[in-house]
Amino acid sequence: MAWSESGPATVAAVSDAPHDPPALQHTLQGDDLSWLHLMLDGVLPSRYVLPANRSDQTSEASAQGEVAATLTIAEAAVGDHIDLLDPEGVTLASLTVAEVDGDNVGGPVERRSGFSIVDHVDLRLSPDASRAVAIGATGATWALWVDSPLSFAFREAVRADARAHGARVLEIVPVPTGDETSRSANAPVRVALAHTTRDDADRVIVVPWPSHVEPARRHQLQVHIAHAYGATEWVASSAQSAQSAQSDEGPIPVRLVDIDADQQSISTDALDAWVVTRTPLPAWAAEPAVADVLAKVHRPTSRTGLTVLLSGLSGSGKSTVARALAVRLVARDSRSVSLLDGDVVRHHLSKGLGFSRPDRITNVLRIGFVASEITKAGGIAVCCPIAPYDETRKEVRAMVEAHGSFVLVHVATPLAECERRDRKGLYAKARRGEIPEFTGISDPYDEPEDAEVVLDTTGRTIEACVDDVYQALVDRGLVQ
Repeated sequence: MAWSESGPATVAAVSDAPHDPPALQHTLQGDDLSWLHLMLDGVLPSRYVLPANRSDQTSEASAQGEVAATLTIAEAAVGDHIDLLDPEGVTLASLTVAEVDGDNVGGPVERRSGFSIVDHVDLRLSPDASRAVAIGATGATWALWVDSPLSFAFREAVRADARAHGARVLEIVPVPTGDETSRSANAPVRVALAHTTRDDADRVIVVPWPSHVEPARRHQLQVHIAHAYGATEWVASSAQSAQSAQSDEGPIPVRLVDIDADQQSISTDALDAWVVTRTPLPAWAAEPAVADVLAKVHRPTSRTGLTVLLSGLSGSGKSTVARALAVRLVARDSRSVSLLDGDVVRHHLSKGLGFSRPDRITNVLRIGFVASEITKAGGIAVCCPIAPYDETRKEVRAMVEAHGSFVLVHVATPLAECERRDRKGLYAKARRGEIPEFTGISDPYDEPEDAEVVLDTTGRTIEACVDDVYQALVDRGLVQ
């Protein structure tokens, strides 16, 4: 969809699809789910548009604030009927392709099963229901966007101003669709619910939200969502943000609430210090009930999930360094540490896979998925597959960084040194042609250009190599 960083996916035909002619299938991932969710909820037009048409959209899109979504699917053609699936294979909606530009497709969308909501069910009013509440209430409805910890002082300033003007406050908490179990995505909801000074007329709602939105479009989409849910004014906290909002000519006016800029929100540094050292938060920052929730949901950088991926040729020393690094992390850090060694993983998670390019990609992606789940749970994953392909490493990075921190270590030991070590005799066999597609000999190794650490283990002790990696983690605030 529009403004998503996910790449194109190829559609696949299915023989038992209920459409006539047979439908194709496309599985939505990441932000694509949130964009479709907004469409099916009636917030956005039920039609994908081509990126080039954003400035010249359909009358329906224009009438709703000129906010619409796009979708990228490879090998689609005009006239195709494509079932849009969630990651579990459930058909959420169907797309009839009306226009194609490269991998970008446009056309009307029809609801099928829709989304099954399991998180914050009581807070997920439909736009129609939310508007009905707003219409039934007296006075205006002010939208307060809550995607990070707002300070107690700012919330109280907004509520006091709203009461003075006979308005109600609609706190809108965005949660990406599919992130039901994400700690960081759900933290703003828990914090918002902990506030005890909310009036009976005020309400908290949870809405679908894509994680990656172009900066130029972000506020436009926020105000569009607020308007769809019945808000009549948009709350801003400074002249600068108000001017930015007004420049977008959104569907609702901006309400400027006076507040000291330093007291609008709680800085990440302040929260880190409070959680790590229990440095008291000032009274303006959080009331006791909120402070208690923040202590549970906020993870300082040094306590968030982390994946360290060591990539290099066979014999480069990556497995040895990875094991020693894992031992040091266990000894010095409070988080759980998991070691995902490429060879060991092949006996369990990737048993049955060979060493062809597709199988190697699958193996690394499986390791990446497990590492991302460990990271999501707040643990540390140390991985050491060869991971020869740049595109695959980038996919792993994206999976992990959706939940925490990722550090790529290129174990850049030269090929000649790796061959000299060759404890398993693999290079000799590869040179004789007995092992096809062997990385560094008959299959390429894409040297990383985005590695946070480059490490040549030639002539160095294990401890010295681990020192380099560990210090890089310290320098980035990922460990203490």
